[in-house]
Amino acid sequence: MKKNTTTIGIDGGATKISGGIVKQINETIFSLDGDVQTLTYSESPLNNRNFQPVDLDLQLTQKDNPLLQTEEVKQGQTILECCESVITKLAKTNSGNKCLLGIGMPGIKSPDQGGIMVTNNGPRVPRFLDILEHRLRLTGLKFDPIQKLENDSDLCGLGELYDKNGSFRGLKNALYIGTGTGIADAILLEGKLISFDNIGTWMPKSWQMKNENGIPIEKIISHKGMMMQYSKKTGISFHRLEKDEIYPELFIKTGDAVEIRINFVTTVAWLIFQRIEKLVVKKPNTIFNRIILGLRLAQLIEIIPELFDQIKLSVKKQITDSQILSQTTKKYYLQNKLIFLSKLPHAPIIGAGVSACQNAR
Repeated sequence: MKKNTTTIGIDGGATKISGGIVKQINETIFSLDGDVQTLTYSESPLNNRNFQPVDLDLQLTQKDNPLLQTEEVKQGQTILECCESVITKLAKTNSGNKCLLGIGMPGIKSPDQGGIMVTNNGPRVPRFLDILEHRLRLTGLKFDPIQKLENDSDLCGLGELYDKNGSFRGLKNALYIGTGTGIADAILLEGKLISFDNIGTWMPKSWQMKNENGIPIEKIISHKGMMMQYSKKTGISFHRLEKDEIYPELFIKTGDAVEIRINFVTTVAWLIFQRIEKLVVKKPNTIFNRIILGLRLAQLIEIIPELFDQIKLSVKKQITDSQILSQTTKKYYLQNKLIFLSKLPHAPIIGAGVSACQNAR
């Protein structure tokens, strides 16, 4: 890491941009330095609160050459503006230093990894880095060229591996599931982080998975999905829930949310069990040392511990009843503490900083 260089990690999502200054302690430890800056898209005058993403199937057919709609272009500008604001605000706290930038955004990236070609919860922005770098240069900011747009899921894994309190540290095989607007997946195999892009044939990403009733599990367990369900159940608009900050931790225990709560518990448990079985099918002698729940998923479970107890109970029952797992594997999973909550609410920001430093070498 060069002297007089400030590393900034950016975690972009469907509703906000968060960022922080990431400090390298040594070769294997990084940490957040100072406060996290967050800007929600709703704070931008450009934001369209009624924006709806283009149908996913249509996006996939246009993957190589997206035909952007006017509303998408405008909403993309909102994200870029918020991203620029967070970066410049953080850079000011270390005035004069050249910046090294790591950025994670959801969605399928362009071949050069500089743009977003397909995304479940937002606008496509095919020239994301080109435009962002141009905007940053106009502010007079000194920075090294941004190497690529990272997958937010991969950055969660990097954060958990390199922060001193990260849940992946010292482990051989581990799984991470985090939720926000969507679901983030990360996996550690043989002590190495493996991108889900490389194992999708046998371990699909959570947002691609559907339950036995054909419902995408993202709609059941993500923060946004639970709010959409509650909105439908109560007739309170999603925007009203967001504006009044009525999030799952507030409504999950109410009478209106009984079904949402039951489906949440069974689906999180089912997802964990699916991962356990798929690992054994592909790698018969490999077991997870730990399964980590992170981001909003961990925060929700921390506030309502009985959800955690119910998830663990359901996973144990599925392991016991499994036709695929051997008795030895069952014994290992049933006798050892398996599911943990992440201690890093900002794992992807730390991961973005780690990635920027690694790319700069």
